[in-house]
Amino acid sequence: MSMRVTLSLVVLCTVIFIGMAFLSPEANKYIVERYGFSGQNLFTHPEVLVTSIFIHGDLEHLLSNMLILFFFGAAVESELGSKKMLLIFLLGAWLGDIFSLSFYFLGIYAWAMPSIGASAGVFALIGTGMLVRPFDFSFYPYFMPVPLGLLGLIYAVYNAIGFAAAGLGTAAGNISYIAHFGGLAIGLYFGFQREGWRQGIKIILVMFMIMILIPYVWATLGRII
Repeated sequence: MSMRVTLSLVVLCTVIFIGMAFLSPEANKYIVERYGFSGQNLFTHPEVLVTSIFIHGDLEHLLSNMLILFFFGAAVESELGSKKMLLIFLLGAWLGDIFSLSFYFLGIYAWAMPSIGASAGVFALIGTGMLVRPFDFSFYPYFMPVPLGLLGLIYAVYNAIGFAAAGLGTAAGNISYIAHFGGLAIGLYFGFQREGWRQGIKIILVMFMIMILIPYVWATLGRII
């Protein structure tokens, strides 16, 4: 199974995070403000479309992105190849930035507020992976094997709930849910392109039924035990 690009992305993000850990708070603040994505930075330093992806704010931010990147990235890379996997990741990250920028123009976010992290790119891989390899397994975040199709749907629903609770995409808890939607849209596009709309919808419906049934099965087992 090919994982070359997936592992390279994980290593790159991790090395940058470790390197920044040895810098002063002032230096870290400068890096985020200079190399993070914002509307202001986009026009003065367009390279932030790339640099912002590989900067993470804290260990939880890094680990949550890298563990999901590992499982979904490996599945997509194995199924579609290294080049297409990287393309999906980058396009998802960029479309996430564009979605966020649309809210900057509406004044919901500050124009100069930088955003960082690989989350939108990871959501792109979630969207593709849940359709092209729905029965591959992830052991994160539940410490038990969960099919990628089910896990991807859970993440999509969680993001929708977070988006609604935050109020039109506001970055509650420093999370840009609207950016995640941009990444997910790119990923689903490639997933449907590969599997076809009928098969893709069938996978989503099956996983949705499983997700709905899990609480009832869990409650029933609890009563039996």
